[in-house]
Amino acid sequence: MIVKAYIDDFNEITVVLAQMVHSIKREDFKVFLDDQEIEIEKVEKLIPHSENPFEAETRGYEICEQKGKIRFILKEGHFDFHRKPMVRPVFVIGDMNNWTISPEWELSYSKLRGRYELIRDLKDVQIGQKFKFAEGASRKLWYPPGYGNDIVIEDYFDREAAFTNIVKITTSKRLLANLKYKVVYKNEHIYARPREILTRSEYFYPGELGFKYEPYGTYFRLWAPTAYKVKIQIFDEYENFKFEKEMSRAENGTWNVYLAGDLKNHFYLYEVWHHNYDQDEGYVVYYVPDPYSKASSSNSGKSYIFDPADGLIDGWQADSFVDNIEKQNDAIIYEMHVRDFTIDQSSGIDENLRGKFLGFCQEGYYKGKITTGLMHLKELGVTHVHLLPISDFGSVDDKNPDKRYNWGYDPVLYQCPEYWFSTKSGGIEALKELRTMIKKLHENGIGVVMDVVFNHTYHTKGGKFSIFDKIVPEYFYRVDDYGDYLNATGCGNELATEKPMVRKFILDTIIYWTEGFHIDGFRFDLMGLIDCKTMRQIANEVRKRNPKALIYGEGWVMGDSTCLVEEMATILSSCHQGYSIGLFNDRIRDAIRGDLDGYKTGYVHGNLSDVERLKQGIKAAIDDFAKEPDECVNYVSCHDNLTLFDKLQKTMVGEDIFWIDRASRLANAIVLTSQGVAFLHGGVEFNRSKGGHPNTYNAGDNINKIDWSLKEKFFDTFKFYCDLINLRRKHIAFRMRSSGEIKKYLKFIPAPDGVVAFIITYPYDEWKKIIVAYNPFKEKKILQLPEGSWRIKANDGIVFPDSSEKEAIGSFEIGPVSLFIAYQK
Repeated sequence: MIVKAYIDDFNEITVVLAQMVHSIKREDFKVFLDDQEIEIEKVEKLIPHSENPFEAETRGYEICEQKGKIRFILKEGHFDFHRKPMVRPVFVIGDMNNWTISPEWELSYSKLRGRYELIRDLKDVQIGQKFKFAEGASRKLWYPPGYGNDIVIEDYFDREAAFTNIVKITTSKRLLANLKYKVVYKNEHIYARPREILTRSEYFYPGELGFKYEPYGTYFRLWAPTAYKVKIQIFDEYENFKFEKEMSRAENGTWNVYLAGDLKNHFYLYEVWHHNYDQDEGYVVYYVPDPYSKASSSNSGKSYIFDPADGLIDGWQADSFVDNIEKQNDAIIYEMHVRDFTIDQSSGIDENLRGKFLGFCQEGYYKGKITTGLMHLKELGVTHVHLLPISDFGSVDDKNPDKRYNWGYDPVLYQCPEYWFSTKSGGIEALKELRTMIKKLHENGIGVVMDVVFNHTYHTKGGKFSIFDKIVPEYFYRVDDYGDYLNATGCGNELATEKPMVRKFILDTIIYWTEGFHIDGFRFDLMGLIDCKTMRQIANEVRKRNPKALIYGEGWVMGDSTCLVEEMATILSSCHQGYSIGLFNDRIRDAIRGDLDGYKTGYVHGNLSDVERLKQGIKAAIDDFAKEPDECVNYVSCHDNLTLFDKLQKTMVGEDIFWIDRASRLANAIVLTSQGVAFLHGGVEFNRSKGGHPNTYNAGDNINKIDWSLKEKFFDTFKFYCDLINLRRKHIAFRMRSSGEIKKYLKFIPAPDGVVAFIITYPYDEWKKIIVAYNPFKEKKILQLPEGSWRIKANDGIVFPDSSEKEAIGSFEIGPVSLFIAYQK
């Protein structure tokens, strides 16, 4: 029985059988286009991969025919390679590239597997070709060493003896992605769906997609290479159907049409016809918005046609990226959800603007004296606001904003703003209001980081909010040979970022937000599921436009992603190294607070079991996963899981609120005095609580809202954060420029048991020597000070103003559960 059949190249069809077979015959298979039989040149068994990783390391390569890939592998101990990893770049050189060094043949070091790897298409090599590994661009170090001592690529599978259920058919006639081919195996048949053929260069379109408006006519272009036909439907400004027109098939799998006349303020949908591969006859028809929509009707219903100039605001041309840092590790990031920030009455924001873009940048007061909104951010002193998703998502109703709540990790139209945060549902008002918010934050010296979700989409297949699958079925996702969507996101699907047109869409989207909205940085949700090449291209493209842009994300996944053979941007990879791509440091987080939602304690509780991990984080993880300090984002809490205050309440039952507050201060005092990028969860500065709920993604305003009365209650805590943030920004010693400087100028010093202390001797800071110590215990501790007179800047839960600094010689008493800072000029 045939399970699936796929068109994987212009003359290749891959067939998946229900059972393993030992032998195959060409006469058992037939291929038809309509009633015309297509000649089969050969039929071959495909062997998935070597089952023994040691064999692959011994050979220096691994062939994965099922995926059409070859993986080159260099591991210490093989081919006389015994050098320390990542000292010099390593390349494959051989017959396939004329024995020359070239960037596209450079291997990446995988910490996960402890070896260098490079994945290439099998078509890039031939059986019998020879190669070596070369270290450094000079080619003086070869592995294996010696002339003529080359590795030979061999067809190492025993095809006669092997069992498989994957068969490759090679046809004599060229196949196309938009035609329906019937594959017959013995007495059964199935229709071949286009798959890897869509990754070929003939189906890559490098130009602009979407709509281009002019007063005298509008041009539309859609990439839908597998479609049988495509029409465009036009609706008037009230969303009433007006007319439709068939689009023309164009180059590289695109369809286009030019519609004369002024269509400003009209809406449109694509009517996409696909072959029904489950039936002998018929088509599947979808009505779908443009994935390149820049604006839409309410709730992602239809794409909106507008003049881009109409979406601008007064003074926008004079606005630019914020200029408040030199390097990524100068940033102090404050994470917040747009609605949470001002939705509560205590925010003092105008009622009609609460929970909106315009409310976020309004100056508000609680009880007429406690600053809220924009003034709170300015008073706190952070450099950047990280906003949870502000592009279109499908889990709320923007016509009825109080009906449902969500964080927004359910993306639909990636290049549209989310109308839930706008005063008007649909159209371009949201674009103007978002730009107004960004401009106002920039005017106050605060950058805007956008949280983006390129690991999954809200819906797939024929779902209401499915976009990609209705246009090019299965292409945008990682799907196994049986048609099942992979789910390393935990959300039911994962985007195939390594595919050319998926990568293009991601880059186009990031560039659009960077250029069109002056976004100052991007945080990537589940970045570990994005392939390295895509992440590096993102970093390069964004920083061409804004050299000081922030790029960081989650370096982990939520499950196995068996479809992706390329190295992923996880904390165990080297993808981020050298590209200023930051990763959240979950190691220091757990060392400080304990586990996320349970009862395990951390350093601030007096648990010393992870002190070494804590020390690594203090040094920006340069002895762990980071090559440079701007690759490490230190934090103890974020929107996920229990807030820091809720975690401490859960694990400090019976303790007075005084000690819980002290532990909270100490936790982020460690973050703000460590090297690397500092990240704060919004509201932590006054002990934000979500009532002990660990996962509040759809829990509503009552749980997620910022309660500004807490700022009054914990004003001393807020003041502590302000003073410590100011101190970090003022002193570059807490933000050293390189790993070399950290190794040279930061040293841990002897301290009482359980107290972590270090000295910084950074010559480019006005403070020539700085001592930082953390006391997690409820008892005071005596710290022996190095020689000389020291001024005490922080102790006992307070950062002292210059006028209140004390002087110490010889030793000093560190307050209980407290940060200690002393300095010499």
